[in-house]
Amino acid sequence: MKRRSTTQDISWFLDLYRNDQLDLNPSYQRRSVWTEKDRKYFLDTVFRDYPCPAIFLHKEINGAGKQIYHVVDGKQRLETIIHFVENKIAIDKDFEDMNIAGKKWKNIENDASLKKRFWDYVLPVEFIDTIEGIVINDVFDRLNRNVKKLERQELRHAKYYGWFITKAEDESEKEEWWNLGVVTKARMKRMKDVQFISELLIIILKNRIDGFDQDYIDQIYADYDSPQESISSFSEEDFFYKLELAKKYVLEMEQQDSVVTTYAKGFGDFFSLWAFIVLNGNQLPNPEKIVKKYSEFMEKVNRLSREKNPEQFLDDQKEDTYFTAYKYFRNSVQASTDQSQRQARHEALNTALLS
Repeated sequence: MKRRSTTQDISWFLDLYRNDQLDLNPSYQRRSVWTEKDRKYFLDTVFRDYPCPAIFLHKEINGAGKQIYHVVDGKQRLETIIHFVENKIAIDKDFEDMNIAGKKWKNIENDASLKKRFWDYVLPVEFIDTIEGIVINDVFDRLNRNVKKLERQELRHAKYYGWFITKAEDESEKEEWWNLGVVTKARMKRMKDVQFISELLIIILKNRIDGFDQDYIDQIYADYDSPQESISSFSEEDFFYKLELAKKYVLEMEQQDSVVTTYAKGFGDFFSLWAFIVLNGNQLPNPEKIVKKYSEFMEKVNRLSREKNPEQFLDDQKEDTYFTAYKYFRNSVQASTDQSQRQARHEALNTALLS
């Protein structure tokens, strides 16, 4: 691989963008999610004239002889610049220079000195002459050697500091999650407990069941970094009401013969029980009525899991509830965190516990 180091100011990148010569989404672009706070922080960096990491570009000449610059790394910084000049984002209201604090591009574009200050900001640029995946991955490995070994939730802990991560981490410290077995010392070591609690909270936020996807969790952390400002439909009061209602219900179930820690010790079973409680909300009967049905149902699921040939065992049964238990069991193995399998388990619980 050959590379060439240089510098370019913001105006150069904006010219490329306006001339359709800047490709922000090549196939090998790494996924990265910035919050609004991240973008404002970068604008702060620009207007203070502080240094920033290099932008990695790969130049290619297309069939029409036009030079196209593919962004290998640095997409979020360039998007922030573009969003600012398109009036999609404002400078942080706490910026020390009150002449530009809280303002958008349209508020300063008549000020020649401020425009020049922005356009003249210089970014380091690394031109790479190859886009072979193995080479690019090695470059990024060397750039991020200190963080590569971190788990995704540990990276989120380092990156985010807004509403959602604060709530998820606060919840992980509460005694009830320890009592339910969601938080354990083993799960705490790599922040697996916080990641799982995040998934439980997402059910409340979205009022639906999603499949497990690390990038999707990143997106939620970004979207709900400051939800009161960025999501018009968001109600913090409604969120906390549903959270406390679900926690109260599951804890009341646990008080009946430790039914939750007996049958929902694993992430998959607890996720399904939690989704059942959250998505049915106020329509649920008294917890005591659900406990008996849940215990009987999960006993059938466990019986199926012990059978060498669960399909043959199912054929010999006359109880219809075993067919519902089999649906739950069948979708609890292999890719059990896929959306389709989580949804199937949810439907099975609805049939078994609400009929």
